[in-house]
Amino acid sequence: MRELSVREMRAGYGAIAEALATEGELILTHHGKPFAKVVPLTVGVDVPDAAAEQRERARAWAARQRRFLAGQPELPPFDWDEFRADR
Repeated sequence: MRELSVREMRAGYGAIAEALATEGELILTHHGKPFAKVVPLTVGVDVPDAAAEQRERARAWAARQRRFLAGQPELPPFDWDEFRADR
């Protein structure tokens, strides 16, 4: 089992991928102290589609905004000349 420091991990994805391919497991360290164990996913593990989940959240948020804005009173048109006169 190989240890990989945070500095090495930040250097690039290649270090993590190479360590997982050769060792199978990997321990992440910070200031020499282990804090996480990384293992490769096994075949058949159901990984949620994060992009699809994010799109659904964005759609739901947009729908809530539309409902909120629909209930707001209509503002009168802005008159720049009146604004300048008040200055």
